[in-house]
Amino acid sequence: MNWDVWAFRLVFVAFVAGFAAQMATRWRLIRAAPDNFTSDHLGARARRFISEVVFQSRVISARKAAGLAHLAVFWGFVAFAGFTGLEMLRGLGLVDVTHTTPFIIYKRLLVPFAAGVLVGITGLAIRRGIVRPKGLGPTVSKESLLIALFIAMLMVTFFVSFGYETGAIGRVNWWVHMLIVLAFMVLLPNSKHLHLLLSPATVFLKSPVLGTVPNLDFEKEEVGLETVKDLPSKAVLDAFTCVECGRCQDNCPAFGTGKRLNPKMLILQNEDALLAGERDRKLVDVYDEGVLWQCTTCGACEQACPVGVEHLPTIIGARRGLVSNGEAPEFLTPLFTNLERRQNIWGLMYDQRAKFVQSATLETFDPAKHEYLIWLGCAGAFEADYQKSMRSLFDLLRARGKTFGVLSKERCTGDVAKRTGNEYIFQELATQNIADLRASGVKKIVTSCPHCVKTIGHDYKMMGYEVETVHSATLVEELTRDVSLEWAEREHVTYHDPCYLGRYADTHAEPRALLERFGATVAEPERHGDNPFCCGAGGGLLFEEHESGKRISQERFDQLQATGAGTVVMACPFCSIMLKGAQASTNAPVQMVDLMTWVDGKMKAVTPRRAPGEGEP
Repeated sequence: MNWDVWAFRLVFVAFVAGFAAQMATRWRLIRAAPDNFTSDHLGARARRFISEVVFQSRVISARKAAGLAHLAVFWGFVAFAGFTGLEMLRGLGLVDVTHTTPFIIYKRLLVPFAAGVLVGITGLAIRRGIVRPKGLGPTVSKESLLIALFIAMLMVTFFVSFGYETGAIGRVNWWVHMLIVLAFMVLLPNSKHLHLLLSPATVFLKSPVLGTVPNLDFEKEEVGLETVKDLPSKAVLDAFTCVECGRCQDNCPAFGTGKRLNPKMLILQNEDALLAGERDRKLVDVYDEGVLWQCTTCGACEQACPVGVEHLPTIIGARRGLVSNGEAPEFLTPLFTNLERRQNIWGLMYDQRAKFVQSATLETFDPAKHEYLIWLGCAGAFEADYQKSMRSLFDLLRARGKTFGVLSKERCTGDVAKRTGNEYIFQELATQNIADLRASGVKKIVTSCPHCVKTIGHDYKMMGYEVETVHSATLVEELTRDVSLEWAEREHVTYHDPCYLGRYADTHAEPRALLERFGATVAEPERHGDNPFCCGAGGGLLFEEHESGKRISQERFDQLQATGAGTVVMACPFCSIMLKGAQASTNAPVQMVDLMTWVDGKMKAVTPRRAPGEGEP
């Protein structure tokens, strides 16, 4: 009788049973949650899976050294999967191919992978145990260091096996190797390393569109997320997948300006409540007080997460639960009243919009006459300062010979209602807007508000209405590609990427192309492109007057001012309001200007402008 085989069988069964019991608990919690797993847009999901799981692109992009070390460890685990499985089969006495030529070749090919894992895990252990980046938290995780030691020992015992395949040393080395594998397996479910098994699923199941928050079905009496048991299946899976890397908190503008909101802690608090069996506990009691209303919905947390965790559906879902119970914060009460009574965020009468439409000589949209419908938005329709930017857009389009009109009546898209959790008002506004847009026969909508781009282009699509919606920067950049100008002196500017344009819509090249085309040298701020730092207006916080910690808008303005540029160019009405307010509070000698106004000024300086309707000379 081979006592080693029977001993390994007993150990194997015990350890596998421990692993299975822990995984069964998590599987039951996922199964018990309301199902919201979706697999639409398979092509986009497959491309992201290959990029972010197979090649670890998101892990590497933000932290290259740590990301490359993680890539080495990841590919080492993939490469060693077959080796570990075959050695287990040998230990169980089921089959032994370890002396065959294919296995020997395979084992030798694993040497560079083992070396990569050993170097990578050593670097990651030093980073976690000694360097201690802020995002990892204030205390060293003994569990993480233990698992790093396990992984390193696996590679060491692998190398030892080349010199000692048989004999007492070889036998002890094999047992050490296999016991570490089994111990690692048992530790896995209760550690952040569970992401090794779950992250491929969370990445694949993550919505292809950033910040996707499904509409509530009022016929089914859905009211949002109130208790832990209301967390949908993807949110539960996310809770068990979180790798605790801190990328979300590092990129969060609320956390970065001293507020209590920490997107990493929200996910970990979900996990704690689920595993503690607190399914009936209210989510507002699970999270730190007030943090749900500190989120600007900028999407930085979701974009940064390397394992597909989606924070916004949980935050906005929990806001919905509070709003449905009349527990929204006081600063949102006037906003909701304005949207219900006047159908705009300012609560202003529509005659003010009519006056602007008349003074700007805008026509009511007619598909037989006009190429584009201009969506003014709440700011374009009512905010006097931003109307200057809208006039510049009109002049630019007219100068390029384009025709456009506006709706005779236009309501708020409902963006701010949806992001603050008032789904009822959002759907009321959206339903009426969709009816008007369908009746108008519009094929292409142009707007200068990135929030309107997101809401009409994506949220309305989830309600069954689809229309091409573009930001004015995208359209004007396309229409001015034939412009070729020489500039004696280029203006030194910096450009602030709106979150809903740069991150959500992935539109950051077009504004810069316009700036450079019309004589600017762009100095980039600390955060820019597809990962900008928020202005602080999103998620309803435009209306919050008592922001704790440093104001997000002030932090962003300080970043822009640090570039040394004399002009700050913006492309969102809410960013304009927030950043101009920050500039005014410091009285900094910096010019604040909207992108359309800036481009129009440059065009008028070098190109004679005809009056609307004037023919060719």
